[in-house]
Amino acid sequence: MRVPRPIKSGLEFEAAFPVKGRILQAIMCECEEEGEIRIRVSRNPKKGWSYDPKDPKTYVDIHAYDPRDAYAKVRPGEWADGRVVCYGYLKRIRVRGIQMLGSVLSSGTRLTGAVHVDGTVEIDFGLFQTVLGFEDEEQRGKVLREAGLKDGGFVATDVGVNIELKRWGPKETILRRS
Repeated sequence: MRVPRPIKSGLEFEAAFPVKGRILQAIMCECEEEGEIRIRVSRNPKKGWSYDPKDPKTYVDIHAYDPRDAYAKVRPGEWADGRVVCYGYLKRIRVRGIQMLGSVLSSGTRLTGAVHVDGTVEIDFGLFQTVLGFEDEEQRGKVLREAGLKDGGFVATDVGVNIELKRWGPKETILRRS
């Protein structure tokens, strides 16, 4: 099996999106300065935050760094409300669609996204979208040409993932307040 080389340079992006889900794991990193949280969330939050724990097609496990010490306060089994921040470099690739291998999103996961250019430049990774910002139209055109990106194309990234939890507690409390 051929392993693709890591994507370490190119056009940068950052995207943040809200999550509500069940805490599966909270641990301190070896550096003792931050922690990691693993949270299970609905794969399609537009249809609601609930999922079927027996059907991996209905959820995504997000394994992310927590720089704000929530990992020391939350307990597995509780539900949490927060936001996930994904970042990385984009590289043009030739594929036929958006894909995320498996049902775990963690730092280093290879994601494929669709490029949409229409006044703005949006990358749709399925689970989340990001809009790229530019100073002006001239800079946007130059950057897109250099990166080889165009409407209808695809990009890949080895995503970095952080999580910032706002609150946690029983499922009813977290899902009730929107």
